[in-house]
Amino acid sequence: MCALSLRVSIPKSDAEELPVLLHLAQQATVFELDTHAAVPAYTAVFTDVTGSLDQVIRLVGKAVLCPGVRMEIRGRRVASLDRFLSTLLCYQESLAEPNPRDHCLRYSARLNQFSGCPDQTCLRPCQFLCTRCVGLAKDKHGASLEAQLKEFAVQAEVDWCPNLGLSDCLPTSDARRPA
Repeated sequence: MCALSLRVSIPKSDAEELPVLLHLAQQATVFELDTHAAVPAYTAVFTDVTGSLDQVIRLVGKAVLCPGVRMEIRGRRVASLDRFLSTLLCYQESLAEPNPRDHCLRYSARLNQFSGCPDQTCLRPCQFLCTRCVGLAKDKHGASLEAQLKEFAVQAEVDWCPNLGLSDCLPTSDARRPA
């Protein structure tokens, strides 16, 4: 399994949360100030998100409140810090299980009862994909099915999650990467 890396860019600002955010960012493997940009920004790189999960969750929780913070997970821009935080918290919960995928199966099974999954099995068990996945399961399109599922996973900010089994060591396609 490849280490999950997270890059965080924090613009200098007057945000109330900035001092706490910077304190958390300083715990990263790399922490530096880039003064060459139009707006000076701090950069923090966590080379192993799983090994620094508590710090990363606290940092993302504060970053949600601080305008202009940008993040990249495995080289893909995080479009929604709120969704990303939810996924991180879910992933952290899963690590308390002897088999983390059991956590995913349990949560997706609960949602399957209500979302109308036609087979009562998931293409990829994940509570954040269930409602999107139902449409795919009903209209199975062969080879494009996996590509569509990956795109939904990017939109849900779960494509990086090791439990999902979609991510590999290469960055995710960023064709729909927000500017």
